[in-house]
Amino acid sequence: MPSLAQPFQLLRARPALIDFLITAASATLLALGAAPRGGAFGDPVEAEGVALAVLVALPLLVRRRYPIAVLLTSVSIMTVYTALGYRATLGEPSAFIAAYTVWARYPPAKAVAPTIAWVVLFEAGLVLGEVPSFVADTTRLIAQCVGTIIVGRLGFLRADRLVERAVRAEREIRLEAEQAVVEERIRIAHELHDVVSHHISVIAVQANLARYVFESSPGTARTALDTITGTTTEALDELRRLLGVLRPPQRETYEYRPQPGLADLPALVARVREAGLTVKARTVGEPRRLPPGQQLCTYRIAQEALTNVLKHADKASVELVLEYGEAALVLSVRNSAPEDTPPSDPAGQGLIGMRERARMYGGSIEMGPAESGGFAIELTLPYLPQERAR
Repeated sequence: MPSLAQPFQLLRARPALIDFLITAASATLLALGAAPRGGAFGDPVEAEGVALAVLVALPLLVRRRYPIAVLLTSVSIMTVYTALGYRATLGEPSAFIAAYTVWARYPPAKAVAPTIAWVVLFEAGLVLGEVPSFVADTTRLIAQCVGTIIVGRLGFLRADRLVERAVRAEREIRLEAEQAVVEERIRIAHELHDVVSHHISVIAVQANLARYVFESSPGTARTALDTITGTTTEALDELRRLLGVLRPPQRETYEYRPQPGLADLPALVARVREAGLTVKARTVGEPRRLPPGQQLCTYRIAQEALTNVLKHADKASVELVLEYGEAALVLSVRNSAPEDTPPSDPAGQGLIGMRERARMYGGSIEMGPAESGGFAIELTLPYLPQERAR
């Protein structure tokens, strides 16, 4: 059995149909209530009077799109109607519906002016039409006007609350989705940790076994190496699968390029020079082949340091030195900034990120005023044990 509220729900979903029905009802009421000057309901009236009464209601068809224009148009036609000597004995619903729409759509600052115009035009129609009950009609208008403003204002506040509720609901949905993403990433991170820890442990055990029996039992050593190969392949497959879940769907495959390393520093310096910064770069010592993580750390810190100079001291000259020491790699970026250059903020997010990167690989970073008057950043990144042996 259909619900009694179903017809109202269908109408609410079709605002154009609602406006058509309202317009038709108002036009019918005005046409039936049309009467000549001094006449009463049911008195005969000319056809043009009935047509003019219907015309008063027609602007309501577009009241949602042009509320103020509809109010002024409807009231203006009604003023002409009254000035010609006609009366609306059953009331003037079109003006009040239009005024309600204005107050339901706009704040008072914007709705007051058309409302005043409505009252002025109505009074002008009463004067020009020489109605016998000027005071009574004016009192009725003011009472209806106040009621319309109150109802319209309540509608405006209700619509405002609905919009606020919808925005709040959308925000909550977005936060829930973000929280779900964070939780999923944490779960995947734990899974990555488990996968990597397990496979690395297996590889370490098998590698030690192969080294221990390499000469005494070549077959056992070969079996251990085969296990290492299989475990490595399985670990890589697991990592690709899990990282594939983290990959944003809108990115294409070609967007995933290898991470930059020390070999990319010259290209970085060249780009900064093209941006207008004077950079002198040099390398000290015999270059070593460092792990990708340490290379990426050094590259990102150099990139951030040069970017900071571009942002805060674009007229400075910069010296970038990459020194391969005996126990550590040292990267220094110094600028000779003009005296009017504001000092860098040591608590800035970029500088904090540099410290975190250096700490991740057991390094340290010092930053502060340089002897040249600018700013200096020096990264010290100790070699891994296997690199120190080279």
